[in-house]
Amino acid sequence: MKSNIIRHRVRAFAARWLVPYLPYPHFMCVAPLDAVLRVLWRAEGQFPPAYWPRLVLLLLLSGINTIASLPERLILAAWLRLRPPRMERDNAPVFVLGYFRSGTTFLQNLLAADPSLRSPSWPQVLAPQTFVLGWALLRTLFVPLLPLTRLDAVVPVGARLPAEDDFALNNLGGMSILAGRAVLPGRQAFFNRYHDLDALSADELSRWRSHQFAFVQKLTLVAGGRRLLLKSPSHTARVRTLLELFPGAKFVHISRSPEAVFRSNIFLVRELQRAFALQSPLPEDEQEEIITRDYLATEMHYLADRARIPAADFAEVRLQDLIADPMGEMKRIYRELDLPFSRGCEERMLQVAATFGKQLRNRHPDLTEGQKARVARLEPLASSFGDAPALARETLNIDSQPRIG
Repeated sequence: MKSNIIRHRVRAFAARWLVPYLPYPHFMCVAPLDAVLRVLWRAEGQFPPAYWPRLVLLLLLSGINTIASLPERLILAAWLRLRPPRMERDNAPVFVLGYFRSGTTFLQNLLAADPSLRSPSWPQVLAPQTFVLGWALLRTLFVPLLPLTRLDAVVPVGARLPAEDDFALNNLGGMSILAGRAVLPGRQAFFNRYHDLDALSADELSRWRSHQFAFVQKLTLVAGGRRLLLKSPSHTARVRTLLELFPGAKFVHISRSPEAVFRSNIFLVRELQRAFALQSPLPEDEQEEIITRDYLATEMHYLADRARIPAADFAEVRLQDLIADPMGEMKRIYRELDLPFSRGCEERMLQVAATFGKQLRNRHPDLTEGQKARVARLEPLASSFGDAPALARETLNIDSQPRIG
């Protein structure tokens, strides 16, 4: 009995004081060192000693990857400058829109089952500076090293699974909300500007546009003529800019019960910071307030810009409807976007839906009074998209699950 108590205390001590700070591969460890330093510079030296082992390992691995990928980076930069790939209106990307934890990953995986669409893989977004050789090497190493990355704690990841292109913008130089939300919690106000792009300076916006466009160009070279399928929640607040960059682009927006989204984002941010932060997390109330304001502003941004999208280039779906009738909703989306829907496409999508359905849902604690007040402020979103309080009826785990491929 006494030994059990001691063992429990040791485990509790390790979980509280050791595990959060143990060094293991950071999701930025394969990013070029100049990009890592650009992010770290914004911390203004505020790295508590407990995070130093994680920081040292990040810098070491990034330095090694920078040297190894340099020849490929130089060759590719010259190639893109001399022979940039052409993107026509009828082959512009398809963007999945929706705030974090609204079901965007589920929808992206369903769409990625279509052989005529091509999503970037996790090796491609984590090492956006490399190309075919670097991606092939990383793909080989990715599955064995996957448990060490801790990414699979919050999103389905795998060497060939579709990934979020905002990780590429982050790993090219911190041009993403991810740098604040996951790496430097104390500097979220600075990095959140890359979410909707509105508060960026002219130079910052130009740099973001050039990197986003260059990454899409690079993906186009390996897409084999297929349309690109891109998904990042931040794109929900960037519709106007994306239309300028990619004329003819198509958009699919997914919404979910605001209460479910709020709950899940609390979990998401906590897990991201536990795995990747180099600073201490913000107080819970402050972080929840950031989530509430950001969620509301993001969707309002989308609603304001939705009229700019040609009717034949966008579709909307509610997660509750997609769960209830995946194929019915997907066929409707394809009709509204004027995209071909084949029998093989349907079979693949059914397999994806079945795979997600096998995962267990997360259990979230009851909301506090303060959290309930924040959820009440999100009521305009439920009214705009018609989402019912669907948390109890959701049977698919679209919040957090092991990798599915």
